[in-house]
Amino acid sequence: MDPSEEKKDSPQNRQKKSYIIPAVLILLILACTAGAFLYLRPEKTMEPVPDETKGTTSHSSEEEALLRNPPPAPPKQSSLSKQSTEAAEAAVPAEVSDIEEKTVEKAPVVTRKTAETAPPAEQSPAAADPSGCLQATRQITDFYTTLDGRDYFKAYNVSPSSREHFTALIKKLLANPPKVTGETDDLYTILRNTAHFFRITGKDNVLMMKGVLNSERKSIEKLLANYYTLLSSPDCKTSSYVADLNRDGLYEYACFFLNTMGGRLYLFRRDSLSRMVVTYYAILLIEQANEQNRNSHGISLKPAVNMLISEMETAGSALQHSDVYLDTLYDLKEKYQ
Repeated sequence: MDPSEEKKDSPQNRQKKSYIIPAVLILLILACTAGAFLYLRPEKTMEPVPDETKGTTSHSSEEEALLRNPPPAPPKQSSLSKQSTEAAEAAVPAEVSDIEEKTVEKAPVVTRKTAETAPPAEQSPAAADPSGCLQATRQITDFYTTLDGRDYFKAYNVSPSSREHFTALIKKLLANPPKVTGETDDLYTILRNTAHFFRITGKDNVLMMKGVLNSERKSIEKLLANYYTLLSSPDCKTSSYVADLNRDGLYEYACFFLNTMGGRLYLFRRDSLSRMVVTYYAILLIEQANEQNRNSHGISLKPAVNMLISEMETAGSALQHSDVYLDTLYDLKEKYQ
């Protein structure tokens, strides 16, 4: 045998080989075990984690961190600092309550009692004066006030004012009405009716009334409308312009203008507009007497209504309320057909 081969197979070499082989086997076993563990373990990072799980995990981790490292305890307050803190805490609600009370006092609280005692809202003129009495009275007063300021009217030396003078003059005329029935029985009665206003009021008043009718022609229509409103509405009986007027005397004058020669002559001496307006309100007064069973003279309205309709359709366009007049007259014509 070769001495080199004997050296290789010496007991020391065999002992070294016997240690290497088990070590290699152990390393292989460990490597295989580690590989199998890594391969078989589930990958938690790839699984979708819901929001609630994350929240729970984060809270649990925070709790664990707090358990491991608890926060330091707050320093103990002294009795003085504790008392001041309690006083401050007690003062804050008091200030808040004071502010709330002040706010409540400033804010107006509408209760049933305050609503009942509250002043009523402003009403429109039509709602405050449904019958038109106040408006009619005011407009008549304005007419007389304006008349007192006219230069031509001052020349008549009317005192104390046109309002008092005309009110007294109207009452005097109503107390002495003209004769309506039996006018054509004799010439004397016709002449008396023709000069009726001259006999009752006198020359100066006749001239004054003629001057007012000519100068205030545009205001006569409204003036008569306001007087009729006060006369026809039951709510206006207390007005100073109609409170003491003789209603029977008004009926007599309405019959005078519609059914006597003297009355018709007075109207035809006036302008056409004044004549139509006076005739219209005379018809309404007799119609009112018919409704109240006071038409003692039995005046028929049919001829007067037909004649006035014809006249207004021809020359009534200059009137301020011609359409209203004609509508009323057509209704009366249909009623007395």
